[in-house]
Amino acid sequence: MIRWKFTFDKDEEQDWLNEYAQRGWAMTSFFAGVVTFVPCRPGEYIYQIDLLPGKGLWADDYEGYVIFMNEMGVEVLQRWGRWVYLRKRAEEGPFEVYTDAASKIDLYRRIRALFLWALVVIGGCSVNAFSLWARFPEDMFARGLGGLYIVLLAVLLRAVWQCTRKMKSLEIDREGEGR
Repeated sequence: MIRWKFTFDKDEEQDWLNEYAQRGWAMTSFFAGVVTFVPCRPGEYIYQIDLLPGKGLWADDYEGYVIFMNEMGVEVLQRWGRWVYLRKRAEEGPFEVYTDAASKIDLYRRIRALFLWALVVIGGCSVNAFSLWARFPEDMFARGLGGLYIVLLAVLLRAVWQCTRKMKSLEIDREGEGR
């Protein structure tokens, strides 16, 4: 079965994958929002999504990460840039990559930095599109391209805001635990 799901919210995507697993569908691959599932026992797998440390789209020490995860009984199912899809058999117990507030904050900080990097890249590219739009306001291609950049910039800004909000919530929870 093939489904399309492209979101800039790690938690939403992770919950979606786990809902499918609960219904008996195991993810096998992901590319640009296209997710392939195969039948499995309902609840057979637990999925987690991680963003590896690195710069831009390039991950630091991916091979070491895979070895470490395999030693922990976790399958690195798919990689898309620094974005990594993980799964573990549910019968082996709970599976959560980040269990404390500090490590979760660090994860969202990495995700936010990636979105900010993409925002700068897309923002830089959009300058040409907007100048084209300004010179040829009646041209449908220029309008479409300009509109596409506006949507991309808005989506990335929203993703940055969501990460910031999640980080602040985790910081508040962490402070509450310290009392």
